[in-house]
Formats: sequence, structure tokens, C-alpha cells
Amino acid sequence: MIEIKHMLGKRIKELREKRGLTQQQLSELAGIDQRNLSKIECGVTFPSKSLAELAKALDITLPHLFEFDHVDLTSDCMKELIKEKLDELSDDYIRIIYRLILTMYQ
Repeated sequence: MIEIKHMLGKRIKELREKRGLTQQQLSELAGIDQRNLSKIECGVTFPSKSLAELAKALDITLPHLFEFDHVDLTSDCMKELIKEKLDELSDDYIRIIYRLILTMYQ
């Protein structure tokens, strides 16, 4: 199972390289340590506190960071990932997801 932090790391690296930036350049633009960016791109850590800064530095929107077109996931794989992550979420986030799903079916 591919973890979200690996997919996101690969996506950030892809976008950085597409813009011709080195890790050092992007880390300076985003205001984060270059070692942390390396760990993010390798899928070791999830950039929860620096997502907005990375998106801004890459000149994209936050949702654009999560466009994982390079990862081919089956429907079953996506459902399993969602189930695993739901167990880790707070009640507030579960309510948000619940409302999002409801709006998709109205």
C-alpha cells in the first residue's frame, strides 16, 4: 500500500523539478530546512506544518499538491487507504469528511 506521505513527497519533488528548482532553492522559498524537504520528498515525513508554504513556493494551490496522477491506485486500494486513515482522524475531521460525502450525493 502506498502511503500518502510517499505520494505527496513524490509530487513535491516532481513539481520542484518541473520548475527547475533545487531542494535548497525550494526550501529557502518555503522557509523550511533543506534536510526537512529532503525527508518530505523521500516520504519519511509528512509536511503538515509547511504544506501552505510549499504550495506558495511552488506557485500552486494546496489541492494541486494532492493531484497524484503519477500513482495508479485501484479502487480497492483507495478504499483501504481511506479506511486506514479514518481510524487515525479526530471526530472533527470525520464530521468534515462525512459532510463532504453527503454533498457529493445531493
